[in-house]
Amino acid sequence: MGPIAIVSISVAVLLIVLLVVFYTWVLRRNRSRGRPGVISGSRLTCPKCGQSFDYDYIPGASLTSVRLGTSRYMSCPLCHKWSVFDLGTPSPVGPPPH
Repeated sequence: MGPIAIVSISVAVLLIVLLVVFYTWVLRRNRSRGRPGVISGSRLTCPKCGQSFDYDYIPGASLTSVRLGTSRYMSCPLCHKWSVFDLGTPSPVGPPPH
């Protein structure tokens, strides 16, 4: 592979990463302002350590977990052990209703 091909691939990967980061930032910003967005959230409990945590995700997208239908195989952010988590019914992220 020549140097031009390596530079082209590097630029393409960088653009994709920047696009994903920007997309996620815009969605989170809009949700915090009360506008509708596609970020969903679930309250999950780790089967290994038994602790609960909030998990925000974009349905259909996954960078830090393996999608398994309505479940995810991912690392617990508290004990850092990999397990299967059932997301259940997604709930919109934001402040609770009054």
